[in-house]
Amino acid sequence: MPKVIVILRRIPDLHCFPPQSSWFPTVSALDCIGKYVLGRRLLHDHPILALVDSCKHQGEVAKLHAHAIVSGLIQDTFAASRIVSLYIKSESGDLRQFRRVFDSINSRDVYTWNLMIRAHVEQSSPESAVQLYFEMVGDSLSPNTYTFALLVKGCILSCRIDLGQLVHGQILKNGAENVTIVQNSLMQMYCIGDRIEDACRLFMDSACTDVISWNTLIGGYSRIGEVERAHQLFEKMPEKNLISWSAMIDGYVKNGRFMGGLDLFREMQFMGMKPDRVTLASVLCACANLGALDQGKWVHNYIQKSRMGFNLILGTALVDMYAKCGWIDTAYELFNEMREKDVVLWNAMIGGLAIHGHGRKALELFTRMRSSSVTPNEMTFMNILCACNHAGLVNEGKKYFDCMQNEYAIERRIEHYGCLADMLGRAGCLEEAEEVIRNMPMKAQASHWGALMAACRTHNNTEVGERVGKHLIELEPEDGGRYIVLSNAYAAAGRWKDAYDVRRLMQERGVRKDPGCSFVEWNGVIHEFIAGDKEHPDTIAIYKMLDYMELKLKDAGYVPDTSQVLIDIDDEERELVLSHHSEKLAVAFGMIRIAPNIPVRVVKNLRICRDCHSVIKFISKVFDRKIIVRDKNRFHTFENGSCSCMDCGLTGYGWPISDPMADKARERCVSPAKANLTSDFVSAGLHCQSFRDIPQHYNGEEMISIDPTQGCDAL
Repeated sequence: MPKVIVILRRIPDLHCFPPQSSWFPTVSALDCIGKYVLGRRLLHDHPILALVDSCKHQGEVAKLHAHAIVSGLIQDTFAASRIVSLYIKSESGDLRQFRRVFDSINSRDVYTWNLMIRAHVEQSSPESAVQLYFEMVGDSLSPNTYTFALLVKGCILSCRIDLGQLVHGQILKNGAENVTIVQNSLMQMYCIGDRIEDACRLFMDSACTDVISWNTLIGGYSRIGEVERAHQLFEKMPEKNLISWSAMIDGYVKNGRFMGGLDLFREMQFMGMKPDRVTLASVLCACANLGALDQGKWVHNYIQKSRMGFNLILGTALVDMYAKCGWIDTAYELFNEMREKDVVLWNAMIGGLAIHGHGRKALELFTRMRSSSVTPNEMTFMNILCACNHAGLVNEGKKYFDCMQNEYAIERRIEHYGCLADMLGRAGCLEEAEEVIRNMPMKAQASHWGALMAACRTHNNTEVGERVGKHLIELEPEDGGRYIVLSNAYAAAGRWKDAYDVRRLMQERGVRKDPGCSFVEWNGVIHEFIAGDKEHPDTIAIYKMLDYMELKLKDAGYVPDTSQVLIDIDDEERELVLSHHSEKLAVAFGMIRIAPNIPVRVVKNLRICRDCHSVIKFISKVFDRKIIVRDKNRFHTFENGSCSCMDCGLTGYGWPISDPMADKARERCVSPAKANLTSDFVSAGLHCQSFRDIPQHYNGEEMISIDPTQGCDAL
């Protein structure tokens, strides 16, 4: 045997291979005497196969293939499979070439068939992959578990659940249903097809579940919005890994349960589990949507200390978080520091400038993006239209609306038409806005009519507003907000009977409106307020502060805008209703608890009302405080008696701030990346609770008592 190896190692180059007669009998002889592994190792050392890993281009692969044919090496199944794998990995991706090489092999084993099936799966051709499977079975070869896993993967990538059921039948026929990798692939397929009950049935009937099985089912329930079911499974898991925690946190965040996601993240810390980049990206998304700047800054600081390093997903999440939390300058600095920028990162920065009202800067950044090698997509133009909308740049908005299709051949989506209509409505071009809604190529949604309805109210067009309001109730009879809008339109016109009739209809149908609520962060805790609520631990101090601020503001010339209270009561009662709006409670709490040199940041789930907008402008002037409010449409930065929106943010319905992580999920597929983090993560601790739970660090004896006669310094 050593003599044979020595002879083979003396082969100088590809031009003087030993003839077939001197090579393959040696390998075959080794196989026959039970030395199969040694024979394969000997074949692997063949000069041709030794060059397999160095081939990168199809031309090199073709030359190697030609030498294999001349030398007779192609007749060996192992060697032929290596050549086939080269074609699959090459840049051409030509399935016909793969097939020609495949058909030239005299003796094909299951490994060779799996290579061809994989090639068709990766080329998004699951039907051809299944056809190859049946050809293999017809060739009297038995599939293995890898065969079935590949077939199911093809159905997953192409969302062909119908084809997947056919594969599932073959799995049952071959008795492979209890193989863990096959079962997990089937569960994932049914979860992606939103057939969670089928996935659950597989899970319950299986005797070979592992942590991947649990994670798959948790992700499936989160995908369809059943977060509580997902959490129940999560709690029952016999063993949790990092992906388990990340999947559950991401499930909360993707379904808008941001505080639940942060609570689970804190629990993860206490369990000593170290997060990866994907987990932290979900946490940053929750911080962005809650306006939890301090917690987001803490995550940023930890990423730096742990030397985890920034990739695109983390960099984008940080830029988005700072923009959504009001630190647009910091977001811009981070954006410029990122060496690699893809379209998602550009979109996050342009969108951040848009919601802050920096329309001109957003357009300048878009010009910079166009000069780079990054091509804008439909989300880019959505952000550009929002920038023009918030800044009142109607002509520019029309220009970019035309540009996206004429210059970039990007098909306009319904959101683009909606933003254009909203922009026109804000500018008072009601007829043009209605024309856009009626003539768009797709059916208009209720949100478009809602934008037009708000514009009609802003510009006192009751006639059109009444017609649109009734149409909105017909479109969405279960949405309480639609009834409120029409009722408010009647009330604003002094038609109290019609307003009460709409409210009564709403009550008869059992429809409720989501209450307005505001959030403010202090000392690592998110405090939630709803209008008139008195359950916060600092309630007494908050209402004393409200009374004190009202006295100071009236002395400065503030007059309550009671026209915003659209119920038939006297002016004194209207002033009381106005003073207890959720954003005023949040601002009062911030004035009490947050140091004077730190801005008060408030996040509201609805659009800020005119009176609250006016009040906060007065507060910023009288108390010399910087206050940042993020409502459902945009940012309002109050400083020295003025607002960054220049009061134009109060007109129109607005286009709501989109979920950044959902946009990222559509534009980029990110795989979990493990990171080596330091142990101080557990000791740092993030806290996120509603006002109904007393914070862990809260001391009831620290309740502030305010004497309005002593001035603001008493706080």
